Amino acid sequence: MSISLLIVGHANTGKTSLIRTMLRDHNFGEVQNYSGTTRHVEQISLTLNDAPLLDLIDTPGFEDSIGLWQTRVQDYADTSNERWLEAVQSDSALQDDFEQELKILKQLSRCDIILYVIDLRQAPLGKYLDELNILACANKPIVPILNFCNAEQSHESEWRRCLAERQLHAHVRYDTVAFFLADERKLYQTLQSLAPDEYDTLQALINQREQDAAKRLTQAKQALSHALIDCTTSQFVCASTTPSASEKQAFEQHIRQREQAFVSYCLRLYDFRHEDVVLRDLPLQEGQWQQDIFDPDTLKSWGINTSTSAATGAAIGAGIDILSAGLTLGTATTLGAILGAGVQTGRSFKTTLMNKLRKRSVLALNPDSSIALLYRGIQLIAHLHQRGHASQQAYQGQSDTLPDKQEVARLEKLFARISQRPEWHQANELPDHELVTALQQAIDEALPTSR
Repeated sequence: MSISLLIVGHANTGKTSLIRTMLRDHNFGEVQNYSGTTRHVEQISLTLNDAPLLDLIDTPGFEDSIGLWQTRVQDYADTSNERWLEAVQSDSALQDDFEQELKILKQLSRCDIILYVIDLRQAPLGKYLDELNILACANKPIVPILNFCNAEQSHESEWRRCLAERQLHAHVRYDTVAFFLADERKLYQTLQSLAPDEYDTLQALINQREQDAAKRLTQAKQALSHALIDCTTSQFVCASTTPSASEKQAFEQHIRQREQAFVSYCLRLYDFRHEDVVLRDLPLQEGQWQQDIFDPDTLKSWGINTSTSAATGAAIGAGIDILSAGLTLGTATTLGAILGAGVQTGRSFKTTLMNKLRKRSVLALNPDSSIALLYRGIQLIAHLHQRGHASQQAYQGQSDTLPDKQEVARLEKLFARISQRPEWHQANELPDHELVTALQQAIDEALPTSR
């Protein structure tokens, strides 16, 4: 049997936003930056395994709680709370003055638990306290929901004191814009204490939500790894030794499109809209692949040790007439060592060598740009992982914050080595390789741990 939750509060405190965030659905209701957006009662169910678990009832906001409470104090002072609630709903003289309030009162008898949404940007004024007085007349459990917890001007301490005076100690911080899974867990744990018959079902919901969040985070990090490897191993072969402006532009556009594909994937993964993220263009530093392919350090970055591979590769190098034509015997022997190290490695060097012989530049991503892509991706994942579905402001990326010099040096070296693996470009699956593992570890270490 589902639990009926009545979502109430003053106008524009975030009642509809709370439901959107609980549902992970930005399409429920209407959310605007002015009061009185919700004018009618709406209901929707939060399901678990396709069965309704929580019936969420959205209501209009209180507009004149002071006037309504005065009828209780002055006109119905000697009447019980239950009788007063019935009387004001049937009093035709009050219909026009308290139209929105009466819609709320009508739902009080039908719900199991009341969630009272508080905008912490507002001080606990008399009108809000009268709202709590009115809700208390229903003799139903009230759970205060503290919204806008991260606002610069917060009155949280005053609200906590007022709630404690009314014995409302089981309040929950649940920011509908800056969302934290731990806050949602506390909400459901509070509901467990108020609806013990549904304890196990609510626990199953908590477990499912946390599993889903962990899965989304894993998939997002995996997608970032894939995007970084695609960008870092991307090569654009130019027509000559000097890249033209159009060739540079085409290469940069390819990198930006790959980043945008990653952004789109994350938006789908977290069920947000395209307009929820508007990133600034990435300032790219394209680099030309000018390293000497026979340099020992370059070979080592490929995992090749010429002293051990030359014996088996020399014969292969001596037999490659096209590639070795015009080269010294030492160069041909080194080429044989490369091919002797492995088929994929040989193919990579063959492509590089042929472009070098043809006097064509190869555009590739500078490690600095790869690092920028890494941190833009990490910041995006961190934001989406904690973005409430009621948020109205598009994410435009955070200010550029790079790690310390030692970490930058480590990442530069890592991306330089990855760039030497063009065979990984646009691979369907990430290879099982130490460089991929190192990149995934760098992402894990740089991504803030969510609470």
